[in-house]
Amino acid sequence: MKYIYQDSTELPVQRDFIEDLKVFIDITARVIPLENSIIELKCKHKEELHKLESRIMGMNLFEEKLGTLVNKLANDIGTEDLTSCIDAVLATCSENLGRKREILDIEARKIENGASQEYQKTESKVLEVLTPFLISGIYGAEKRFELSSSTNEVSGIMEGSISGLQYYYKLWFTEEPLTVNRLIGNFNLPGWTKTGILRKEEKIKMQDLSEFLVTSLEYDSEKNIRLVFENKKSNRKFRIEGGGLNYFVYDDNREITADKELGDHIDMMSLAQIPEKVQDYLRANIRNYALSKILLDEEDAISTNQVFDCLKVVAEQYGVIVHECLAKGHNKEEITIKTEEADGTRTEKYISKSEIYTQLSEIGSEGIEIAEILGVNSRSQIKESKYLIV
Repeated sequence: MKYIYQDSTELPVQRDFIEDLKVFIDITARVIPLENSIIELKCKHKEELHKLESRIMGMNLFEEKLGTLVNKLANDIGTEDLTSCIDAVLATCSENLGRKREILDIEARKIENGASQEYQKTESKVLEVLTPFLISGIYGAEKRFELSSSTNEVSGIMEGSISGLQYYYKLWFTEEPLTVNRLIGNFNLPGWTKTGILRKEEKIKMQDLSEFLVTSLEYDSEKNIRLVFENKKSNRKFRIEGGGLNYFVYDDNREITADKELGDHIDMMSLAQIPEKVQDYLRANIRNYALSKILLDEEDAISTNQVFDCLKVVAEQYGVIVHECLAKGHNKEEITIKTEEADGTRTEKYISKSEIYTQLSEIGSEGIEIAEILGVNSRSQIKESKYLIV
C-alpha cells in the first residue's frame, strides 16, 4: 500500500498519517492532564513543606531572641544569682522546641516520601500512555538498537532521538536462541584449513556458520551493523562491522577482510544484505516492549515535567505534513491523504482542522499551543523541518 497526497505525490513517510495524527491527539489529551496533576501535587507539597519550614524558622528565631533578651536582662540587673535561672529557662525552652522541631521534621519527611511515591505512580502512567506511540509514531527519528542473546532469550534496547528529544525502550523478543541462520539465513565465511594425508597444506575452505549463536547485535537507522556470533563451545567467535558496501569481518580479533586471499572469497553483496535482514527480524520478532526513559536536552523529561515540550517536538514534525496536506489538497479546511492499493484502487482519509482544534482546545492552553504548532488554526505558521525521513 502507498500513501499519497491529494495531488498524487507520495507522503515523505509511508504511514497512515491521519491515523497517526488521531493517535497523537489522543495521547496528548491523556498525557497533559497527568503531567499537570504532577505539577499541582508538587506545588501542594512545596507549600506544605514551606509552612513546616516557616514554623521551624519561627521557633529558631524565638529561641535566639529569647536567649538574647534573657542575657540582656541579666546583664542589666548585674547579679550572679540569676545564672542558674537563666540556664534553666533556656534549657527548658531548647528542650521543648527541640521536641517540637523533631515532630515537624518527621512530618516533613512523611510528606517528601509520600510525595515521591505519588509522583512515581503518575509518572509510570505517563510512560505507560506514551509506550505504544513513541516507538513508531515519531517521524524522522534516528534509532539505534542493541540486542544481546543467550540460549534462553533475546532482549535489547532501542534508543530514538530527534531535535533534542531522546527516548529509550526495553525490548523482549521471541523466546528462542538467535542463530545466524534465523537472523540472516545460510551464511558462510572463508578460513584457512590444513588438508592432505602425507603432506599437510593450508587451503581456503568455506565454513558454514549458520548455526552459530548471535551473542550481540547493534543496528541503527543509517543501517550500520555490528554483529557478533560464536559457536556452541564459545571457542570460535566472529564479528562483522560496517554499512553500505563497506564491511569488515573478524575471526576472533584477526581481520580476515584484510587478508587478500581470504577477502577475495567473501561475498560482499551478501554482507550488504545483512542490514535489511536485521531490520526484517526486528519488525517481525519484537514480542514486548516498554518505554523506560525520556530525555529532553539530556534532562529527564518525566521528573522535570517537560513531557509537554516533548509533545511539541512531535507536533513540529506532524505540522510539516499537515501543511503539505493543506497545500496539496482541494479543501483547505481538511487534512486529507489517499491510500493506493497495489491494483491502483485509491481511498481518501481525512480529518477536519476544526475537529482537531476542538479536541485539543478541550485540554487547555497546552492543547491550543499544540494546535497552533500543527497548523490547524488561522494564526499558525508551520516551520519547515529537515527530519522528514522514513
